[in-house]
Amino acid sequence: MCFAGNGNRALGQDAGSYGSVQSFGISASYSPDSSHILIGTAGQRRTWTLSVEYTRLLRQESRFRLDYEGSVTPMFLESDPTVTGTVFTSEGVAVMTQLTPERVVRVDHGPVGSILIANGMMAPVYAYFGRQNTYAGAVAPLGARLTALPRSRIQPSIALDLGFVASTRDIPIDDAARFNYMFAIGPGIQIYTDSRTTWRLEYLYRHISNAGQGDQNPGVDQGAVRLTVSLHR
Repeated sequence: MCFAGNGNRALGQDAGSYGSVQSFGISASYSPDSSHILIGTAGQRRTWTLSVEYTRLLRQESRFRLDYEGSVTPMFLESDPTVTGTVFTSEGVAVMTQLTPERVVRVDHGPVGSILIANGMMAPVYAYFGRQNTYAGAVAPLGARLTALPRSRIQPSIALDLGFVASTRDIPIDDAARFNYMFAIGPGIQIYTDSRTTWRLEYLYRHISNAGQGDQNPGVDQGAVRLTVSLHR
């Protein structure tokens, strides 16, 4: 079955393929953690995003198609771990001290020091942790998607997105930067539920950092799951 009109074929689309010249989509992503994958060192970050996406056909052959891909993310929420206080045990009683919350690069559950207690012995002091959320927006104006098997309803793909994140305060820690660069790459599976609608599930490696423009630049590496529904026209 052919879903492409004559205008689409004039742009190089295979007449027997699914899809069309352009699409508009809504996507949501979630990452439950962060760690040192390739570049970033900031740990235990959680991220939620909500985006709108646009794609346009660049080239198509019988076995693949290449699309331009761009997105705008009005909601980019990052949750960072913070030190909120310290605790030590004296004569079986936990003694806690409240601190002004401070975001940290990594969560360390080992002793952060020691203190002399009433019986003349030293007791280890531990930090305890909370979380702080930072709201941001992101734009990825440079991107591409390579899709295989364009004649099939189920199509594997791989995407590359390049852009930036602008936040209400420095991320992922203080003295980093409010403006950070971002790139994401990863595979996915796209399914056509009808001739115009697709659902796509992807797993992305995403990196965010300020490229040394802040006083600190730990960077964030994450694996994120992204779900997108698109309308093709």
